[in-house]
Parts: sequence; structure tokens; C-alpha cells
Amino acid sequence: MKFEFEQRFPGDPDSVVEVYLDEGFWSGLSDLSTTRPPTVVDLHRSGDRAEVRLHWTLSVELPREAARFIDPDDVAWLEVTTWDLRTQTASVAFEPDQAAGLLKASATAAVTPTETGAVRVVHGDLRVRIPLLGHKVEPAIVEGVGDHLEEEASAVAARLDG
Repeated sequence: MKFEFEQRFPGDPDSVVEVYLDEGFWSGLSDLSTTRPPTVVDLHRSGDRAEVRLHWTLSVELPREAARFIDPDDVAWLEVTTWDLRTQTASVAFEPDQAAGLLKASATAAVTPTETGAVRVVHGDLRVRIPLLGHKVEPAIVEGVGDHLEEEASAVAARLDG
């Protein structure tokens, strides 16, 4: 299932990207409704490239049926975001801790200027490979991704304002 989300920020694109590259931002991120604050596994820059590796854990209860395929009490993944600092674009890979063959997801993001600040557009693709159920689960997961990105964007905007 393909998806797209747009986030608007009060700061310029460079400032927005800097928040996404700030370990303190990630380690201080709280009040998320569906995940625990991420663990910063690695964050480094080299020339015009930067990579952020975050380990996320889901903090919502999953349907009992999910237990046939995954441990619903241990849904976690590594998010690897690779930034091109010249173009303010990023590619994002997701590596599930368990059942990696059942879920495939990737995304790209671009931060561009607007008249009042910046916009970040996220394009992605999510596939759940569970016969007869995958296509039913995908919209719910994408909706959760959207909710998460809204909360994350609010935290970024608060950081820019603060």
C-alpha cells in the first residue's frame, strides 16, 4: 500500500533537518500514543550524508489474531534514515525485529521551503505478506504511521519554536 503524508513546520528546511539529526530530540521524545520513545542506536554525519538509526517499540495492544504470526508483546523495529544534506532528502528503511518476511516497508522524505517555513513530504510503501489478511491490515498500519508522523511533527515544531 502506497502512502503519502505532509508535515508543515515554522522553521526553514535546514533547521527542520537539524532537529531530525539531533540525538537530544530523539532521546527526549515522549508523549507518543503508539510507540515508546525511540532508542538512538547510532547517529553520525560524514560530509553531505547523515544516518540516524532508531529502535522503536510499539506500545499498543494488538489483536489476538496477530499472535499467530508475531509476538504481539514484542513488536519492534529498527528505522534507518539516510539523509542527503545537500538536497534535504532522505530514504528510510524499516527492519522488523521479528517476522521480517511478513512486513516490508520503505519511505522517502523531502524537506522543502514554503512561504511560511518548510514542508516535509513523506512517500512510502508498506506491504504485509499474510495471506488473506495482509491487504486488510495495511490500511490500519498506514493510519498508525500517519498518527505517529503527526505527533512527531508536533514535537519538531515545538522544538523549532522553543
